[in-house]
Amino acid sequence: MADILRKTLTGLRALASDHRSGAAEIADRAAALLADYCRQERLDDPRLPYALAELAETTLTVQPSLAPLLNLANLVQLAAERDKNPLRRLATELKERRNQREQAKARIAREFARRARRCRRVLTFSYSSTVLAALAAAHRASPLEEVFLSEGRPLNEGRLLAERLAALGIPVTLTVDAALAARVEAAEAVVVGTDAVLGDAYVNKVGTRSLQESARRAGKPFFVLADTGKILPPALAAFHRIEEKPAHEVWREAPAGVAVVNRYFEIIPLEESVLLLSERGPLTAARVRAWVKRQPVAQRWREAAAEKKT
Repeated sequence: MADILRKTLTGLRALASDHRSGAAEIADRAAALLADYCRQERLDDPRLPYALAELAETTLTVQPSLAPLLNLANLVQLAAERDKNPLRRLATELKERRNQREQAKARIAREFARRARRCRRVLTFSYSSTVLAALAAAHRASPLEEVFLSEGRPLNEGRLLAERLAALGIPVTLTVDAALAARVEAAEAVVVGTDAVLGDAYVNKVGTRSLQESARRAGKPFFVLADTGKILPPALAAFHRIEEKPAHEVWREAPAGVAVVNRYFEIIPLEESVLLLSERGPLTAARVRAWVKRQPVAQRWREAAAEKKT
């Protein structure tokens, strides 16, 4: 037990250093590690409940700004709390989650392509595997003339998206982050992904709020793409946290007296002008709140969230 647990925990903790991949991709790697653990662990080991608790805690805290990881931690804890064979239940839940997410990405891509079929010039920001799939689907349906995006500093994940779009034959114009909002007027639609949906707001790369405001002023459609695995019930949202990242990513040898702030994400309101597209179709803030009320949350997280409020 010790070896496979140690290996799984090490793999989960290594995900903390991945700041270029999208939230869904990081969660997929975490789910694969947990699935391997389920295949190799023994149900009769008396330390299994403690091992599952540690796996749940690590998954919850490795990147607390990413909703799919928090929801994954909930799956682990629910299996531990509610089933006599938690390994079998968790393995089943992980398989279903993978299938649902793959189907969700395809459905969101088709829905975006349908709604944006007259848009030939699209603007996006940062990196999202869901956005990549959606732009690819839109391009297949009706070739895009141009996608505007920016570098995505400090780690330049926008360049990664640019490379992958160009490899699909989609013309790309890349600019610096500060100049991207000025391109909204030239675009016919703006589309972004999200790392978390929190009731009446969502979380994405710093700078998304200004793009949303620019799109609203210009009267351009603004799409946020999110499968339901990125929606957090309130008890899990209590653990969501936007962290400060290493200062050296911005300025490796900043001089004395210079304080460097490196925050990747911001919380953006889900305004009426925003269309949140999920595999269940468009979601308003009210529909998001109604949906999360029906989602089961492990007793451990409910109690911990209640303690945070007191």
